[in-house]
Amino acid sequence: MALMTLRNVSKDYGLKVLLQSASFSVGDRDRIGLIGRNGSGKSTLLRILAGLETADSGDIQRQSGLRSVYVPQDPQLDPERTVLEQVFADAGEQLQLVRDYEAISEQLATAEGEAAEALMARLTSLSQQLDAQDAWGLETQAKIVLSRLGIHNFQQRVGDLSGGYRKRLGLASALLADPELLLLDEPTNHLDADSVEWLQSFLSKFRGALVLITHDRYFLDRVTNRILDLDRGELSAYDGNYAYYLQKKAEQEASAASSAHKFQGVLRRELAWLQRGPKARSTKQKARIQRIEEMRSQEVRGAAGRVEIAAASQRLGKTVVRLENVSKSFGDRQLIQDFSYEVSPEERLGIIGPNGVGKSTLLNLMTGQLSPDQGKVVQGSTVCFGYVDQQAEGLELAAQKQQRPIDYLREEGEYLPLGNGEKLSASQLLERFLFPPAQQYAPIASLSGGERRRLYLLRILMTAPNVLILDEPTNDLDIQTLAVLEDYLEDFPGDSHYYFPRSLLPRSHS
Repeated sequence: MALMTLRNVSKDYGLKVLLQSASFSVGDRDRIGLIGRNGSGKSTLLRILAGLETADSGDIQRQSGLRSVYVPQDPQLDPERTVLEQVFADAGEQLQLVRDYEAISEQLATAEGEAAEALMARLTSLSQQLDAQDAWGLETQAKIVLSRLGIHNFQQRVGDLSGGYRKRLGLASALLADPELLLLDEPTNHLDADSVEWLQSFLSKFRGALVLITHDRYFLDRVTNRILDLDRGELSAYDGNYAYYLQKKAEQEASAASSAHKFQGVLRRELAWLQRGPKARSTKQKARIQRIEEMRSQEVRGAAGRVEIAAASQRLGKTVVRLENVSKSFGDRQLIQDFSYEVSPEERLGIIGPNGVGKSTLLNLMTGQLSPDQGKVVQGSTVCFGYVDQQAEGLELAAQKQQRPIDYLREEGEYLPLGNGEKLSASQLLERFLFPPAQQYAPIASLSGGERRRLYLLRILMTAPNVLILDEPTNDLDIQTLAVLEDYLEDFPGDSHYYFPRSLLPRSHS
């Protein structure tokens, strides 16, 4: 049964086409993964499904009375509420029924005669309502969900939570609402391994329909049964999980490669004819020249979207980073105690552990952004750090100042040296990283969250580091960029140290 149907839906932002005559349905048992490049319009489509944004054209039909819940990447929550109050914000009626039942039960213990009969009748009515709404144990269930998502202080003010924990709280509220349609934008961001495993299990048992955006390929493969691929305004559907999508995509690309080879042969012959300088006097010659221009356009479209990273970097000496009996506390909370470790050249180090145990603190000690309370941190004289942190330091300020991507990158340098001795200009590098000329000169504020993250990563690589420190580098990056980043790390000539919130590094985005 279709909960929602879209027919010929289109959406533009200025000159950028996000959706072009898109048509699909969301069934009551669908688990849909929405994939595509950063900035392709995935979040916009999710907002259209949620009814928070309108399409420019087309028809959208929703089942009457459809209960849907949408969790954006950055949920807007009431900062003055407690954690529990926020969770119950959309379940106030059910919670009040529970509270009324508890109060009347207490009154009934001391009531007599007609008063007791009246209270008993009221208690029976409340019991029937609680049964009908499946609201028994609502508070207990809420505390279980919050705990599994890493939130344990139920009376903490929402305004005191970090952005990552506000995202978890928004996710908890959505899961407890038990909607018919759940819309999730990057739900695994900021979750540790245990929380991701629990969420995966929860969604596998979820009774409603699901549409989600995620860069986590392992999670995507295990939760979905349909894939929607959004590419330059066109939506393609695949009736299977992510592994099925990859198989079908590979078959399509193999077929396309064969066709492209034939296409290139025809195009070369046509261009050779054009270079001989024919006079476009006849209708037939004009049509032939027009066809060549159309083929050139198709060639450019087919070649779009290749991301390449091949920067040169200075050789490392024998010493990279050495920590000697290092300790670090914040207030009464000790995160690191008497820790010693020496990072060797060409080492690939993954730092794992639950949220809040001090992983980012350890990275900041390594790079010198934090000083230890005790002990010593020694850095090699040839070390050039490239630190990709979670906050993308400086990028938001650049966006507020209406800076453009080209200016933001040129602050680091005009050229990037490549491993083969050549060099790329800032503009060429941006284009290789999927920022076309028009986007290079547009304000950073107009970029999507994923595009901003890609731009920030590019600026770090512009420094040609020989030691990479990556703190949650995969957040908000699209799957295509992630695959290239993985290839880059495999071939990286220096050191790379990174942590992913998963139990095993290879599973981070598989």
